[in-house]
Amino acid sequence: MNKILDFIENTQMMKYVMFSMYVIINLLFVVKYGVKQDLIPTYILIILFILSQIFILIGYDYFLKKIKISNTLVYSTLFLSTVFYIFLCHIIKDPYQLKIDRWQTIEYSLNYWIHGEYIYDTKNFMGNVSSYLPGQLLFLVGFYLLGNVGYIQVASLLLFSCAIIWSFKNNTVRFYGIVLLTISLSFLYEAVCKSDFISSFIITTVFILLWHKKFEGNYFEKSVLLGFILGVICLTRSVVVIPLILFLFRPFWEAAWKQKIKFIASFSLTAGILLASVLLPAENFEFILKHNPLKMQGQSNIFVVVFFLLLSVFFSFYIKNIKQVFNLSAIIIFCLMGDHILEQLIKGYDSKFLNITYLAAALPFCIISYCFLLKSNIEDGKI
Repeated sequence: MNKILDFIENTQMMKYVMFSMYVIINLLFVVKYGVKQDLIPTYILIILFILSQIFILIGYDYFLKKIKISNTLVYSTLFLSTVFYIFLCHIIKDPYQLKIDRWQTIEYSLNYWIHGEYIYDTKNFMGNVSSYLPGQLLFLVGFYLLGNVGYIQVASLLLFSCAIIWSFKNNTVRFYGIVLLTISLSFLYEAVCKSDFISSFIITTVFILLWHKKFEGNYFEKSVLLGFILGVICLTRSVVVIPLILFLFRPFWEAAWKQKIKFIASFSLTAGILLASVLLPAENFEFILKHNPLKMQGQSNIFVVVFFLLLSVFFSFYIKNIKQVFNLSAIIIFCLMGDHILEQLIKGYDSKFLNITYLAAALPFCIISYCFLLKSNIEDGKI
């Protein structure tokens, strides 16, 4: 265990691990969608992409030593990124022709939820059913009422960037964190397609960052509020429980019984109300068993999922600092989602239908880990 933790604490080694994960997540988008166009050969796109990533890595080690990153540059970058992402939300005029269905699934799920209808037995125009949990619907409803569910990516970018600015005082770290999310192909893709997958993990990432900064001495100081927040976040995407376990399981184990009871009561009440809002419209219990979101969100082998959950519980007792929470979250989520893609390949899925987007669940944790590593290098005088 000590050797594993020493490896996780190795700043230089983890820098390359996190950057490699970041590159792989985005490279798969180049491969999958590059083959669908005829203008530029896919291998040229791959070469250009890899060269751009090498440039970014060199920038980390060399260019940032020579450039003074000011507050003005940080906030200007955030402003321009926000404007750019607002533009991306309006770029596609005919998603039906491009066979993009995520936006429609979001919209009918929200429409059904608001009007008290059952969500999980309705197919979209591509024959897929909804897997939305009520916590994610709660975060999406405001953007639905605004008329463009794609705005959640704009809000996610702003939320993530503001959390970085608040959590890291060095402008170089702030600038790099904002840029890495802004130029991520997987995040760009979601903004264009009005998807929301990565937003669930950005919300979780931001919560961990801000809660740690506010309540580092005792995470369960506001146990009722914590239970309410987690009751919502845990019902966005099932995978978010992994970083939350790494972050909070040992503190929960060590908390006073009064805090535990308050937390459990608040969490159960919040989660119960949200679950009731999507399940009560069902015809009967058998109908729920046949049509439910966990069938769509729990695609990986159940034994693999249990293994990674137990691994997260185990590691939670040995984690020493918040940096390790993000390092392990990125690695475990990346491995879990990678296993799902591997399972699809073993089952003979066509490469065009591989769920490569799932790897992007690790993206926000990967970027925050990279920010911590950059911060350590700066403090050690390496940058």
